[in-house]
Amino acid sequence: MALLVSSTIILGLQDLQLWAALGFALVAVVTVVNTLEAFFAWRSRWILMEETQYRFYRLRDEVTFYIASTPVDQLDAERIKALFGDYQQIWDQLGARWLEFRQSAGSIQ
Repeated sequence: MALLVSSTIILGLQDLQLWAALGFALVAVVTVVNTLEAFFAWRSRWILMEETQYRFYRLRDEVTFYIASTPVDQLDAERIKALFGDYQQIWDQLGARWLEFRQSAGSIQ
C-alpha cells in the first residue's frame, strides 16, 4: 500500500495541470481507502448488527402483541419466560458471532 501511494504521489508531484494533479491525489486516496476497507472488513459486522436488530424488533413485536391481546389475568408466566429465553439467546448468538469475527480478524493480523 505504501509503495502504491508513494508512487502515485511522486507521479503527481510533476508539473501537472490542476485536474491531472487532482486525479493523481484521488487515486492515492482511493488506494488507501480500499486497502483499509479490506483490513477492517466492517461490512460483515454491519450485517450482523442489522440481523440482530431485526431479531430484537421481531421479539419486541411478539411480546407487545402477546401482552396487548391477552387479558392481564390470563398472561402465562411460562410464555413470558420463553420469550425472555429468546431474548437471551439472541444476545448469546450475537456475542458468539462477534467473537468469531474478532478472532478471525486477529488471526489475519
